[in-house]
Amino acid sequence: MRAYHDFRLFYNQSIYPELLNLEQRRRRLMRLLGLSVFLVLGVVLLQVYVRIFIVTLLLLIPIGLWIAYLAFRVQVYYREFKPRIVGLVLDFIDNDINFGTFQYDPKGGIPKSRFLSGKIFTRADEYEAEDLITGKVRELPFELCELRVREFSDVRTRLDYVFRGIFLCGDFLRSDMPGGILLLPDANRKYLSRSERAFHLLGGRRARKNLLPEFEASFDTYATPNVRLQDVLSADLQHAILHFRQRFQELNRQKEMYLSIIDGKIYIALTQDKDLLEPSLFQNTVSFEVVREFHDDINLLMDILREVDVMN
Repeated sequence: MRAYHDFRLFYNQSIYPELLNLEQRRRRLMRLLGLSVFLVLGVVLLQVYVRIFIVTLLLLIPIGLWIAYLAFRVQVYYREFKPRIVGLVLDFIDNDINFGTFQYDPKGGIPKSRFLSGKIFTRADEYEAEDLITGKVRELPFELCELRVREFSDVRTRLDYVFRGIFLCGDFLRSDMPGGILLLPDANRKYLSRSERAFHLLGGRRARKNLLPEFEASFDTYATPNVRLQDVLSADLQHAILHFRQRFQELNRQKEMYLSIIDGKIYIALTQDKDLLEPSLFQNTVSFEVVREFHDDINLLMDILREVDVMN
């Protein structure tokens, strides 16, 4: 509860005024767009009535310029909204003594090669990355971003989503951690048979020892023979992952988490069932719950990295 109240106070003092300012800009844009629709309809009716070609050409110039101006204003609003809010949320999170300064690049992203190195997913025919966040949890450097990954369907002429959500990659900075483990949500087993087969080719096999019963019920765990599972997947880390998943279930959200630790690097994929902090021209943008959800997702990922760093 203390963490909730601290963030609520920060939201009221720093984030809410920024959201209110952006909401006022959104409403001004909506008024301009509404006025523009009436003006364009008026011009069209005038042309139907006058039917003079040269007048039509002359009126098209200011109309075209006005539409270009409105499109520019809308683009600026979309481009500025998320970086402002994300920057404030990250400023709050990285005040924790365990974290280094977080850096945010709205155009940056994790390369596709690194995404596939996690062995969680095996294909990425279409790969879009944005909103890169980098930093440190204690001595463990990490980077995370939002991804939209799709592949060509084997049975239909279309692209199907492989993954849509937040993807994180962290580095233990150790060279003495060969092999790896792979955690796949049990509920999605039938969609991940390729991932399971690919991990088998690396020597990975289903692991059942040293796992909490409730953890084994929620995740299918695979490990290579050269991994001491109890050293890599401690009981505390299992509890942290279960707490992470339990929170989504309590909120009735369709979200799942995947995790792998391969050759001293940790990869976490967190699916999202909706876009967070994406502005809309047609909805009020002032929402504590939306901002809090983004904060909680990032903070819980950091909690998992803290547990991993303790084992390091």
